[in-house]
Amino acid sequence: MAWERQDYPRALSIVRQAAERGEPWAQLRLGVAYELGVGVAKDPQEALAWYRKAARQVAKGGWAEGKLVGAVGRPGYFNQNSDALIAQHQIAGIYSRGDGIGEDLIEAYLYAKNVAEKTQGRSLFYCCEFSRARYITAAAIAESLAKIEGAMTPDDRKLAEERRRTWMP
Repeated sequence: MAWERQDYPRALSIVRQAAERGEPWAQLRLGVAYELGVGVAKDPQEALAWYRKAARQVAKGGWAEGKLVGAVGRPGYFNQNSDALIAQHQIAGIYSRGDGIGEDLIEAYLYAKNVAEKTQGRSLFYCCEFSRARYITAAAIAESLAKIEGAMTPDDRKLAEERRRTWMP
């Protein structure tokens, strides 16, 4: 609610504490704040650092998949698999645009391809932002990957496919 009221110091205080405790939802949102420069100075490196933390937080079970009925889990980890994929989608975007860090189409491809494969043509549920749910649509995911692939050289593609064999987010 503090974010919705544009009380960014309060909102970010809550988010930062949860992010530092390791909660994926908060790591993702702190990455968003740094990527967009909302309530903090825009800082692509800091955004990437928080996104990477969220991107690695994948687990098994209904709670991690955002299921409420019959699912249990630790507070702060609900729907963490979706948060991980959203963080990966954001990382792909930063690398494909260069956003103050230098363009890296191979890294962008690795993240975007992983998101496309994991979502299997489904949209990503971005839980509970601004009092309502949001989505990264399947079309947006496919479009991001296609744009990256279109910008890659054949050598980029070959290197990316070689790296995919052992790559982890």
